[in-house]
Amino acid sequence: MHLTDYRALLIDCDEVLVDRDSGVWTALQPLLDNHPGMPGRDAVLVEFDAAVRGLYPRFSELGFSGLLCFAHRQLAERLGLKVSWEEGMSFARSAGNWSLFEDAPGAMLYLRKFYRLLVYCDRDAEDRDPLCERLGIPPEDLHSRANNPLEDEAWLLANKLKPENIMQVSRPPAQPPKSAGLCLIRRGHEPDNQEFFADFYITSMADLVAQHQLSLRR
Repeated sequence: MHLTDYRALLIDCDEVLVDRDSGVWTALQPLLDNHPGMPGRDAVLVEFDAAVRGLYPRFSELGFSGLLCFAHRQLAERLGLKVSWEEGMSFARSAGNWSLFEDAPGAMLYLRKFYRLLVYCDRDAEDRDPLCERLGIPPEDLHSRANNPLEDEAWLLANKLKPENIMQVSRPPAQPPKSAGLCLIRRGHEPDNQEFFADFYITSMADLVAQHQLSLRR
């Protein structure tokens, strides 16, 4: 299929539209400051991601802020540091300030002329509307990761969509959807020698716009 064959995009929010890693790293500085010998940025983020993945089965209990707060505490313990719950919650609330990648707003403005734009992420209720406003999408098109619209037959029927009409845009590694297309975005985080299966590969949201424009000319 060509890019122009899809009717909707299901776009991962974090690390595709929102620079989550930079936001997390900045918010971790109060924990890491004045502690010589701490691991570097990449190693710390790997440890943080491992803590988040381990806690994710408890997402329905913890919520997004709770998940980040507990991950912050577990990271501190792994690094041999002490941290208060207040510091953990302050870290968790930083998610509302994570910045968009520079190319995200312009790409979303262009792509919504051709696709229904669905954004896939976890956020607390109070952060959802501001995020939608920044991304230029209606609140109903922001989907929690706990409810995959590609597997929600009632939602697909109500919106006159089929999985094969939708392309998922994700950061590697990502499991290919059963019927939908998959576009993987590499923003320089992954080694070039790693192989991932996808229908399309891009280096940025701006690159996706450029590839779509090429597809229109075919």
